Amino acid sequence: MIKYSIKDLEKFSGIKAHTIRIWEQRYQLLTPKCTETNIRYYDEDQLKYLLNVTLLLEHGFRISQICAMTGAEFNAHLKEVAGKGLNSKEDNMLNAAVNELVLAMLELDEQRFEKIMSSSLLQRSFEEVLIKVIYPFLKRIGVMWRIGEVSTAQEHFIYQLIRQKIIVAIDSLIVRSKSSEKYLLFLPKSEFSDLLILLFTYILKNRGKQCIYLGADIPFKDLQQVAQITKPDVLFTFVKAPASKLDTQAYIYELSEKFGDKQILISGNPYFMEELEYPKNVLLILEANDLIEMLTD
Repeated sequence: MIKYSIKDLEKFSGIKAHTIRIWEQRYQLLTPKCTETNIRYYDEDQLKYLLNVTLLLEHGFRISQICAMTGAEFNAHLKEVAGKGLNSKEDNMLNAAVNELVLAMLELDEQRFEKIMSSSLLQRSFEEVLIKVIYPFLKRIGVMWRIGEVSTAQEHFIYQLIRQKIIVAIDSLIVRSKSSEKYLLFLPKSEFSDLLILLFTYILKNRGKQCIYLGADIPFKDLQQVAQITKPDVLFTFVKAPASKLDTQAYIYELSEKFGDKQILISGNPYFMEELEYPKNVLLILEANDLIEMLTD
């Protein structure tokens, strides 16, 4: 059995240890267990419960309300807030899958990851798993980075497992007509985390688009050279951790100017990217569903 300290709970949920202790005293939120040497710890079920509490908190519930709920009421509210436009049973299943992925990451448990993926793929298509399970999970990791601490090893461990799945899925898609719209996907220089751009590549290719994926850390001069050779209709890039708003803004303007005859899609951290300006030929893609809606329109 995995044992979690209160610092682990703080790290994984984003709720400060001091706050958790206050909630324990005031509302009996959790009851820590003790080892034979009287060291306090929490088990997996308690961690899952706290992760679900954070989900309700994110949707406007107060901690006093949550702690006053019966088990049935708690589960009912989870079903209501877990997803958008989905039936309650599926909401609960998707939220559970995301929470299981969090635990697989924290415990570096590849077998657990494979079990979650296999179970999810039995019920829905690979794209649905990407959009409804993997993408929300990646957003959850982003929250952990903002308000807690996830080790580099844990993040890289789960990213590589997901990355392998997406690459295999992309390779399995049949290349369709060469007359279809062509997308050139890449990460700018000094950007190395390509997981989301791979996810977008799958969505595009699954809809019959031609995709040329350059990978990470692409200098602007090389990008121009590839574009001259391949003549894409659309450029698609992703900015995860820009050095500064000024640098990223300048990069957007440069893309717009040098590729004025192309549609340019750019994604990244919404808290940062929404504050920037975008020329007419540059479109900000904040969510995976934004891309799907654009392709549908």
